[in-house]
This record gives sequence, structure tokens and C-alpha cells, in this order.
Amino acid sequence: MQVKDLMNKDVIYVGVYTTLKELLIKFDGFHTFPVVPVVDEDMKLVGTVRLQNLIDVFLPYDKELLKISPFVDEFWDENIFKVQIEPEFGILAVMQDIMEKDFIAIEEEESIEKAYEKLRSFQKKLMPVVDKEGHLSGIIGLFDIVRYVFKEKGLY
Repeated sequence: MQVKDLMNKDVIYVGVYTTLKELLIKFDGFHTFPVVPVVDEDMKLVGTVRLQNLIDVFLPYDKELLKISPFVDEFWDENIFKVQIEPEFGILAVMQDIMEKDFIAIEEEESIEKAYEKLRSFQKKLMPVVDKEGHLSGIIGLFDIVRYVFKEKGLY
């Protein structure tokens, strides 16, 4: 069985110019924050947004600078309650600013077994699924695969 046979095709995604405020409104009422694919105008997957990306918004400086600067405390306490963020930030910050550009996706033609290995090796619970041209076509999660295996074993 291939990923395209099991993936969820009804994917919540955002564009590169979706604002932080729009993203937060879209997930109002959810009890958890999944991986959110970010696509360009042609539906090509260009990034992902995860919960850690939202937490990183509270950093007082660029996270990448921590890796190269010996003068910045790399163990900054991410106390989000003490950080001042102006309300305008919600409409000024867009997904292009906070998304992960170095992301992992699964091709829809891959086998379920290979997808399982990929999810486990990268320690991810969800991954976007793309076609051969890199266009978003779905999303698959570890639970989808585990549920499929249970079904194949006749457990439900």
C-alpha cells in the first residue's frame, strides 16, 4: 500500500503570506497544534509551521544567532508570560517569517512501511505528503499507519 492510499487529503494549510493572527484564528478551538503545511500560489510545499515555531516568536533575538554568537545566552528561559509583544505583530508576522524552510515531506508514491520508518527516524508524528513535483497532496501521521496495521491484523 502506498502513502496516497492512506493519507488524509483534507489538509489544513496556509499560504506564505498568511498572518500569525489568521493562523491562530484558524486553530481556535483545537486542543493541539499539528504540523501546518505552508504552500505557495501553485500549492507547492515551501515550509511547515510547528508549535515550536510559535514558541520561537517569543525569543528576543533570532534563534539562529544563538548558534554563532558566544555573547548571547543560549539557554534563554522561554517564559512567554514575561515577553512583550505588540499587538501589531499578529498582522505583521507572516508564515514566511516563522515557518521551517528546512522540512521533511513524504512522497505520495512511497510505501506505508517507508513512511513509517521516515516518521520514526525523524521523530515526527505528522508529515506533509507531496506529489512528484512537490505539490501538497495530503498529510499522514504515525497514528494513521498504526491504525492501518491494527485494521490489517483484524483488530477492528
